[in-house]
Amino acid sequence: MTIPTYDTAGVIVSISEAKLAEIQAAFPTVHYHPDGVVPDDHLAEVDIWFTSWTGLPANVTDVRQVPRTKVIQLSSAGANNWLAREIMQSKEAKEQIKVCSASGIHTLSIPQYIIANVVNLYMKLQVQLHLARTEETWPARDRVLARSGLSGRERPGNRCLFGKTVGMLGYGHIARETARLFKAFHCDVIAANSKGDKRSEHGYAIPGTGDHDGSIPSQYYSTSDPASFKAFLARCDILVASLPSTPQTRYMLNRDHFGKSLLPQGAVFVNVGRGDLVKSEEIIAALDAPGGLWGAALDVTDPEPLPVGHPLFTHPAAIVTPHTSGSFEGYFDSGADVLLRQVESLRGGHGPINVVDPDKGY
Repeated sequence: MTIPTYDTAGVIVSISEAKLAEIQAAFPTVHYHPDGVVPDDHLAEVDIWFTSWTGLPANVTDVRQVPRTKVIQLSSAGANNWLAREIMQSKEAKEQIKVCSASGIHTLSIPQYIIANVVNLYMKLQVQLHLARTEETWPARDRVLARSGLSGRERPGNRCLFGKTVGMLGYGHIARETARLFKAFHCDVIAANSKGDKRSEHGYAIPGTGDHDGSIPSQYYSTSDPASFKAFLARCDILVASLPSTPQTRYMLNRDHFGKSLLPQGAVFVNVGRGDLVKSEEIIAALDAPGGLWGAALDVTDPEPLPVGHPLFTHPAAIVTPHTSGSFEGYFDSGADVLLRQVESLRGGHGPINVVDPDKGY
């Protein structure tokens, strides 16, 4: 069988001159259109694309416009937006085009966001900084505790990561690197996935990051088995969710899961996956319940964005950020590294990496 050579690449995001030179060295022809405006003749020539999370330009509505396209390398971990486009609803497009994510590059930013904001919550820094910036005064300890609400009354002292159990809900690239970093703070790491089994890491990975063989968690639990999932939650001093949005994960969590009958007292919840894992009102109810959720750091919400004036923005035990944990300096250059690794795999006859299942959405 003849292996396709993938001679022509299309790049429609802005990258550095140095990274563009690397791509030009890897392909005989590179059509570089960082403004996203691609002439019809270039559309027809490209074998493999490097795009933003939105995929091909909006004017591409029929697979016949891109007859040679075999792979679309997104710069995002999620593919929902591109897969929802009209062109990807056709059987022809699904058979012709492999959609691949940039999963693996976000280990450079999201894990440090998770740990930083757990520490922020543990030290009540969200309250300290708010008082200092808005009142322009030294935030005395009693004042900080008073403004911290229920969380301040339940646990007035600064808290430590040492000895805590961190539960990773989902164990992909982001969770694996987060687990590796939490171990440096002497935390016990456990993980839950659909089958409750230990799995090796597949796809693109930045050298030195992650947990390739899945050996860091001391125990695995199944999200498909209610008893196993409850046993998992019961151990989570820190619950970190990094799940995609699927029919199985949509509203998987509710206030009952956050209640004192399941999560340990003083538990913290971090969500960097998708907001529809849990409704925002469920999080608020859990934060306001005695013995309920002690704190929450949310980079994704339901709905997203949150409406103006939403109570999560000002809740003293919550940190809300506008889905920015995955952004970092040199983002598209890092995504281009996945493109370069992708073409190596393809030309070596190994097939594409980071392939997204159109039916599952991840």
